[in-house]
Amino acid sequence: MTSKAHSQHRYRVGEHVRFVFGVTKVEGTIMEDRGPIGVGGRRLYRIRFQFESDEEPMYIELPAADLEEVNGEQISKSQ
Repeated sequence: MTSKAHSQHRYRVGEHVRFVFGVTKVEGTIMEDRGPIGVGGRRLYRIRFQFESDEEPMYIELPAADLEEVNGEQISKSQ
């Protein structure tokens, strides 16, 4: 798939997404659309996530191609 096809989908701030972190799939919330600043103009997103509800939230920036929507599923209340 070309990077052009990946950049077609745009997530919105507040949307819940799923992505691979290490060997684990985690869920998080889009906090910021960083724009097409990635390699080859890939759109990057800043995502907030937590492993446990009592842990401090963590942030990561990922391209849209590495994200999948959490369609109507309930995300943990800590998000």
